[in-house]
Amino acid sequence: MQRTEVRILIVERNRRMRDFLRREFSRRNFLVEDAGNGNELFLKLDSDITTHLVVLAVNTPEGLDRGLLQQLITNYPNVPVILHSYLEELSDDPFLQKVAGMVEKSGNLENLTRMVSIVLSRYYPDLIENDKPESSNV
Repeated sequence: MQRTEVRILIVERNRRMRDFLRREFSRRNFLVEDAGNGNELFLKLDSDITTHLVVLAVNTPEGLDRGLLQQLITNYPNVPVILHSYLEELSDDPFLQKVAGMVEKSGNLENLTRMVSIVLSRYYPDLIENDKPESSNV
């Protein structure tokens, strides 16, 4: 699988942040979809297009209520989820133990991109070979 075949679904209420994340992950050769709320999230997951990873911002309009995360993890167990949030806002929801990763929101995107790479390599190990830098004969 090539990165250009990996589809990431970003769920973020803030349009500017969503556009920023879409641009940054597209620049890294991922296919990126976005959703501004839980309804859009589930419409996209129910479509015929495969989603390989969900990046879920806790500050969606529904917040991190048990229903949204529980529905996501229960109904789509094969789609890894990364929470992108202010970690101190997280509750002790038992479904937090089932997410693939959690990343503190900050002005630095590197932690999120690193976690995306870690989770994708764990769930889609064939990406590892394709992510190795190409050798150069120059």
